[in-house]
Amino acid sequence: MNDERLPRTTLVVAIGANGVIGRDGGMPWPRTGDQVQFKELTWGHPLVMGRATYDSIGRPLPGRTSIVLTRDESWDPGHEEVRVVHDLDAALSLAHDIDDDAFIIGGAQVYEAARDADVVDRLVVTHVAQSPEGDAWFAPIEDRWRPVQREQYDGYEIVTYARHRD
Repeated sequence: MNDERLPRTTLVVAIGANGVIGRDGGMPWPRTGDQVQFKELTWGHPLVMGRATYDSIGRPLPGRTSIVLTRDESWDPGHEEVRVVHDLDAALSLAHDIDDDAFIIGGAQVYEAARDADVVDRLVVTHVAQSPEGDAWFAPIEDRWRPVQREQYDGYEIVTYARHRD
């Protein structure tokens, strides 16, 4: 790790106008186009995700280390390069051993655990201008987060939030 910087953990999520983030293990809307920004943002960095999120992607994402969080001690991702851990602390410790910047990319249970543990330094949120039906939601963004960057696109907006510390 680079000793000049502290490790940073970024949570990346796409949220419908109604707070929905998923349906039946996948995205509840057609691709929005934010995959280009996602790839640029996360390239070369470790990705922390739950097993269901990994399964929905179906493979390790190129140019990034996949760290999969699962309670199933016997789960095998089928790829040698995928790292499997069984708790959030282990996932983030491994991620920050790999790189100063770590990205949490889902799903709902992992997002909730990260927010509850108060380990996230930055949010990068794709606000999708749709209100789809779903079975996974993201809790409202609290007042402790301040928007520091906005990028407007057709049908969605990407907002970066920094933690506001009093």
